[in-house]
Order: sequence, then C-alpha cells, then structure tokens
Amino acid sequence: MLTFKVFLYIVSRKSTIYTIYTTSMKWNGLILLLILHLSCTNTNLDTGALLQTTADSTTVWIQTAKEDESLSLQQRIALLNKASELIEKYSENTKKTRKLSQLSLAYKRLKDSTAFRKTNAELILLANKIDDLKSHGEAHWDLGAFFRRNQPDSAIYHYQEAYNLFLIADLDPSSRDYPGSMLYSMAQVKDNNKDYVGAEKDIVKAIKFYRENNMTHELFSAYNVLAIIQNGMRKYDKAIEYHGKAGEFIPFSEKRARYRHNTMNINNMASTNLRKGDYPKSISFYEELLNVDSLKQKDSKSYAKTLSSLAYAEFKNGNTDFSFLIQEFENSNKILDSLGITYEKARNYEFKAEVLDKAGDTGLAIENALLARKIAEETSNNDRLLSSLKLLTSLDTKKSAQYAGAYFKLNEKLQQKERTIQDKFARIEMETDEVIEKNESLARQRKTLTIIAIGLLVFGLGAFIIINQRVNNQKLKFQQTQQESNQEIYNLMLSQQGKFQEGKQLEQKRISEEIHDGILGQMLGIRLILSGLNERNDESAITQRAELIEKLRELEEEIRTISHELNSAAYKKINNYIIAIQDLIATVSSSSKISIKFEFTETYDWDNLEGDIKINTYRIVQECLQNCVKHAKCKNIAVNLNFNDNKILLKIIDNGVGFNVKKGRKGIGLKNIISRIEKIDGNLNIESNIGKGTEMIVSVPIPNLTKKKEQVKTFKERNPLEA
Repeated sequence: MLTFKVFLYIVSRKSTIYTIYTTSMKWNGLILLLILHLSCTNTNLDTGALLQTTADSTTVWIQTAKEDESLSLQQRIALLNKASELIEKYSENTKKTRKLSQLSLAYKRLKDSTAFRKTNAELILLANKIDDLKSHGEAHWDLGAFFRRNQPDSAIYHYQEAYNLFLIADLDPSSRDYPGSMLYSMAQVKDNNKDYVGAEKDIVKAIKFYRENNMTHELFSAYNVLAIIQNGMRKYDKAIEYHGKAGEFIPFSEKRARYRHNTMNINNMASTNLRKGDYPKSISFYEELLNVDSLKQKDSKSYAKTLSSLAYAEFKNGNTDFSFLIQEFENSNKILDSLGITYEKARNYEFKAEVLDKAGDTGLAIENALLARKIAEETSNNDRLLSSLKLLTSLDTKKSAQYAGAYFKLNEKLQQKERTIQDKFARIEMETDEVIEKNESLARQRKTLTIIAIGLLVFGLGAFIIINQRVNNQKLKFQQTQQESNQEIYNLMLSQQGKFQEGKQLEQKRISEEIHDGILGQMLGIRLILSGLNERNDESAITQRAELIEKLRELEEEIRTISHELNSAAYKKINNYIIAIQDLIATVSSSSKISIKFEFTETYDWDNLEGDIKINTYRIVQECLQNCVKHAKCKNIAVNLNFNDNKILLKIIDNGVGFNVKKGRKGIGLKNIISRIEKIDGNLNIESNIGKGTEMIVSVPIPNLTKKKEQVKTFKERNPLEA
C-alpha cells in the first residue's frame, strides 16, 4: 500500500504538468512516478485526471495548500479553489460537511477571509440541515478564532455555540477534548479583555472537564491560564500556587511541547514573584531560566526577555551597578532587533528609564521613557502605554500635568471599552443560558406531548393535541415579542448612558478651562509681583503684599466655587465688567512692567451682557495677556473693546517678536481661547509677523436682548406667582 504526497507546480499559463512523487513506500524500493500531461487555458487543475490517480484528491490538495510552503500563496489558493469546486459536486452530505470543514480551516490559515466566510457559512447551513453536530461546532470554532483578536464579543459567541454543540455531539477519541478546548479559548479571550471573573469561571470548568475525562496532557495549559488570571486580579500568592500546580503536569504534556512548557513555567514563576515584590525569588527563577539547555538558540525571544527581566529584578533588589544593568537592556534589544521584534522593546526602554533616573540622568531617562511610549503606541500595547505615561509623569516634572492628562484620558477610554465588552460577554452568556433552558424546556414539552399524543390517539382525542400545540405556539410568540421589547429597553439604556458620559466629559473640560484660564493666570501675576516684592520692606511693599493676600483669598473662594460644580452663579460673578477688565490689566501691567493701553466703547452698557459672554471674553483677555507676558517679549500692548452692529469686537495687539501663524503649534492656552470663542458663537482671526508683533481679533455676536426681554415679560404676566 502506498502513501502519497503530491507536489503540484504550475509550469505555464497554457500547459501544466503535475508530478506526483511517492515519498513513502512499503514496497521494496519501488518508486512510482506518475506524470499527467494536461492541456488547459489557465492555471486551474484538471480534477478528473487527478481523481484517476488518487482516491481522495481534495484531501491531498487541501493538505498541500496548508503545508507546502514552497508554493506561492496564489498557487495554494488555486489548489483550495479547485478543491472547493470538486466538493460542490459531492452527493453525500456527510462527506461534504467533513471536506467543507477542512477547506474552511485551510482558507482561514491562508488568511483568505472572503473565501473562509463563504465556505464557513455553507458548512453551517449543510451541517445544520443534516444534524452533523461536530462539523457544525467546528464551523463555530473557526469563526471564534477568526474574530478572536478584533471582535472578542463575536468570538465568545461562536466559542459558546461550539461548546454547546460539542457537548451533545458524538465525538470520536481524537476530538473528545473539544468541549474543554472551547472553555479554554473563552477563558483566554475574557482574560485578554480583563473579564477576570468570567475567565476564571470558564477555565475552572475546563480543568474539571479535563480531570473527569483523564486528559492530563491538557492540564498544564489550563492551570497556567488560571494562574495568569490570578495575576490580572493581583492575587499573586494564588498565581504562584497555580503556576506550581501547572508545573506538576509538564511530564504529561506532549513530548515536543515539554521544553516550551518548562521554560514558560519558570518564566511565569519569575515574573509573578517580580510583580509580588519578592525580588530574590524572582532573580533565582530568572537565573534558572537562563541556564536551561540551549535557551538562546532554541528560543531567542525568551532569552532576550529574560536578560532584561533579570536586570530589572536585580535593580529592584538594590543592585546599583547601573552600567551593567543598562548594558543588559541594550543586549536584550540587540537580540530583539535581530529577530525583527519591536513589541517587547517598549518594556526594555521603560526599565532602562527607571534605572537611568535612579542613576541621576533624568534627561536620558525621559528620552528612554518617550521611546517606550512611542513603541507602545505603534504596537497597540495599551498596558505598556499606560505605564510609560505614568513613568513620564514622575520623570518630567515640567510636563507632568500633560502626561497625567493623557494617562487619565487613555485609562478612562480603555476602562469604558473593557466595560462595554464585558457587558457584551455577560449578555451573550445570559442569552445562551436562556436558550439552553428554553431548549431543555421545549425538549421536555415535546416528550410530554409525544406521550400524550400516543394516549390521545388511543382514545381518539386528536383534537386536543391541535389545541394544545396552538397554545404553545402562542406562548413562544409572546416570549419572542417580550424578548424584542427587552432588547429595545436595553438599547435605550445604553444610549442614555452614552449621553450621560458625553455631558460628564463636557463639564470636565469646562472645569479644566476655568482652572487654567482663571486661577493659574491670576497665580502667575501674583507670583511675578511677589518675586519683585521679596527684595523690598518699605510701607508700599507691605501694602501690596496685603492686597495680594486678599487676592489669594479671592482665589480660594473661586476654587471653592469650582469645587461646587461651577453652578450658574459663577457665570454671574463679574458684576462690573469693565472694572474687572481694568483691574486685570492693571495687575498684569504692574507685575510684568509692560505698558498696556485699554480703550472701550463708553456709551454701551457692558454690564447688560449675558453672563457667559462676559466670563468667556474676560478669560480670553486674561489668556491673551498671559501669552504676551510669557512668549511675546513685548513692551506695549493695546486692548480695544468696541460694540458695533450688534457685535462685540475685541482686539489685542502687541509689538513683540511675533510668530508664524501657519507653522505655530497650538498650546493649551490657545486651544482654550478657541474653545471659549466657539461657546459664544464668535470668530477668531490672528495676524502675526516675525519681529512685528501679533494682532488677535475676536468678533462675538450679541443675542437679541429685546426679544428675550419680551419673552420674560410675557412669562411674568402669565405666571405672576413665579415672577
């Protein structure tokens, strides 16, 4: 009997020769060479001729496409397409589902997503039609793996469907572990998305399944995942316990996997002890891992990670040989570069930044932390991105607020995404349990109805069966309608929650602007004046200090006001608008020694403006003056506030150094100015030339106050008690 391996090579577009080499024979040295000369007009295979030479051409084509890397991707896809054409001609549905299952998996491995989805959908329809539970489950398994990275909720749904089908399918010995594999996969997906409670539940069920079915070769991987889940929940003692338990099952693993499982287990014990803070034990495990036979040659990536991890553990344990530690991180990066691996370098740069900071080289520490942040962003490593931002917050004191803001924004975004996914996981599990319960209930009902039907047929009461069946159908329709209504209510709840979050973010942004534009601006002026008064002890200096203390008291009240949610009273705080701006200009001029000229339209009643226009234009003037003091290097500033054609026209002109408007970067101050102008429906125009100063023009339309007064009057007439 012969075992054939077929190598198919496309020679030309007009003629193709397929040569079948026999690679394994039980006949004494017999080599059978079959050469089939086929004529065709393209690269398609002649299935009829090949069927004459092998009993199962589709299996050969699929295996060759999956395993023969000497063929181009186009050639391998062509083999699968030809197998698909032949499978479509099968008349036996059971055989067809098996072939479609093989074909679907092959398309997935070659990343032909379109062909995979098409084949998979056909497989599900046919398997469901002939009640082939195993093939049906395999189709959902493939879909779960397909969606695993980008759509975890869809992955969980298909793994759950596959699990339910495998539980009731007639599985052969080679596939008895399928239910456990689905539980294992669901646990990994949930762990990756930080649903640790759900992940723990699934992996415990998987361990129980493996133990009950004596599948000890699977227990290392299961206990390893359970330990990783405990790590995620920061239960490090439990994690160490389960990693130890996993190590007990390494001898039962497949022989080819034992080396990998052993190194994985040692590394996990080391990293868990490092997280726990037991640095001596961590160092001991990392040193043991480096001494594993041929680790550098067999698993260079693990070797590189171990070098940097060991150096970091020694640093946390008090090693102050900074040159040695930094060199180990660089050695690790060199190995990763030679392997073309970028993802793992982020942790190395972060470790290196901590060591450099401890060594006193803060500047180089910041550079390495920024490299860690950059690599984390490029490789979508969100956990490392968060830790690098947190490190930069402590390293770069000048930009700590900026990094802290980025950290909290990213953290909030990730938490929201995780909550959304976890809610979907919970909903899928709930709906699945409901479906299972309903199916069991329906199964019991069908059994009862069958017994009743037999009895009724005996007694000639067939009419009762029809009535009872109609009642059951009405119940099912009612339950379906109720479920649809519940789904609509749930969607409305999600929509309302989204609006609440949006309002919360807008309020946070407004509070940030109030703090930056109001409190920080005034504190800058007070600091500049106090710096000049430190060298004076005369009566005038004492008086000015007293005034500044009073301003600090006012700042204290403003902070208190902001902490009480900045209610509507904050927008009415500026009672005398022009005097408030004059005081602001006087304070800035006194503190900065810059001449500031203020002109305004005296005939207009400025205090009649709406509160939000007064507070926002006041803050815009404050921020512009602050920018002139910090950046413009000017000697003179002109502030003009005019009213014309139902518009406020605010001009702020300085004779400073100017800047390139097109190339200039927008700082938080300018962003806040733009945000405030948008709030009051205004327009902004900036004109600036290098060496010639800057002119900022803000135009704000005034609402129709007459119409508004009439509305108030009408309201009072209709509601005298309210007035």
